[in-house]
Amino acid sequence: MTRTLLSLAGAVLLYAAPAAAQDTLRVPFADLDLSTGAGAAAFDARAAEAARDACRRGPSQMLDTTCVKIVQREIVRQLPTARQDDYARARRGERVLSMAAPAWPA
Repeated sequence: MTRTLLSLAGAVLLYAAPAAAQDTLRVPFADLDLSTGAGAAAFDARAAEAARDACRRGPSQMLDTTCVKIVQREIVRQLPTARQDDYARARRGERVLSMAAPAWPA
């Protein structure tokens, strides 16, 4: 099953044309490890491209940096909570550590 980020926020709709407002952004992320810097960077690139495309469909059909930033923030906000946490740590340069514990009792 491919997980895809779907949605546009109400704030984003202020910048989009009525026809574009009915569209859904799809930003695939299932193939990315968002807990790594490389995975977070790849997701950022995908989100930026989707945001630019959405903002180009706006009323002026010009790229507006405010529109792009709002759409990118909404894309990240729509990630599942665990993925948001991994992404945020990776963007801050923190290592994500996993813990494994033996079964209790063995």
